[in-house]
Amino acid sequence: MSRKIQVYTGGAVGCNGYLIEAENNQYVAVDAPLGMAAWVARLLPEGARLTHLLLTHQHFDHVEGAAELQQRTACRIHAVASYSKTLTLEEAAGAWGLPPVVPYTVDDVLGTTPAKANWGGLDWEIFPIAGHATDGAAYYLPGDDELFVGDILFSGSVGRTDFPGGSMSVLVRGIREHLMPLPPHTTVNSGHGPATTIGEEQLNNPYIC
Repeated sequence: MSRKIQVYTGGAVGCNGYLIEAENNQYVAVDAPLGMAAWVARLLPEGARLTHLLLTHQHFDHVEGAAELQQRTACRIHAVASYSKTLTLEEAAGAWGLPPVVPYTVDDVLGTTPAKANWGGLDWEIFPIAGHATDGAAYYLPGDDELFVGDILFSGSVGRTDFPGGSMSVLVRGIREHLMPLPPHTTVNSGHGPATTIGEEQLNNPYIC
């Protein structure tokens, strides 16, 4: 099935946020870089609603627009863990001269066990994968073969693991266990850079091969 998925790139480090057409005039977003709320407001068709925001993790670049998006749309925010300044890397961001993240509320704390959910009338699979961030998660739409991974997996690479709680062995193990068994034609939508496919990464990603 071909579902309309649009990507927005914003913030100081060029973070990708995604807007996914769901069912019954609903939309679902994945991550919320700075400026995402205004972008979503421009793109939503008349009468449509953003009902859910899925956070792949809560490093500052992925959540700078979360509070504004929640305020504008009343969307429910889903994440592996509750909001905290530790998860958003407030201290590091401040040292880099970046403003603090405006606090938001995680309405649905998913935890660290793989699960399934229905958001926006779509069936999702959730794969919590730590290593880049302690609260990392990938979200999979099996009906569309679309995967949203944040900074877990990139085209030809994986997320950095030098942040607090990071672990390359944990990250690679999670990718191999949960993501590499997905169909090779599955599109991998990353938190930075271009999209790739599971098959491409199975063959050419030096961290996975």
